[in-house]
Amino acid sequence: MGTAFAFLVEDAGFSGPERTLHGVAFHGEGLDIEVWCPDGHEPAVYTMVFLIGPGGVHGKWAPLDDLYVAAGCGPAQDVPESAPTRRATLKRVHQHAAGLRRLLPKLLAPGGEELIARRGR
Repeated sequence: MGTAFAFLVEDAGFSGPERTLHGVAFHGEGLDIEVWCPDGHEPAVYTMVFLIGPGGVHGKWAPLDDLYVAAGCGPAQDVPESAPTRRATLKRVHQHAAGLRRLLPKLLAPGGEELIARRGR
């Protein structure tokens, strides 16, 4: 999974990937990005973008599909979450990576954190 998101490290200055309970995390200046692939009853791929507050604590966060649509990158269908098979999971990981690659310049631009703050939870 980390290979699909290698651009975060190679091109955007993030560190990682760091293994997490459900997937991987990448750490950037003011942002963390986590990609989860939980197994279970309804397998899926989730990509979340977190604002980082004082002391490195996660602040507001928003899912990739919400940010992608709000930033005008395209429809939520470009970054679907449902992944009922292994093949679908691999496809979703690559779709999420492509969507994040398209969205990232908007998040890293001045004021990009406002997009997360407005859409965040």
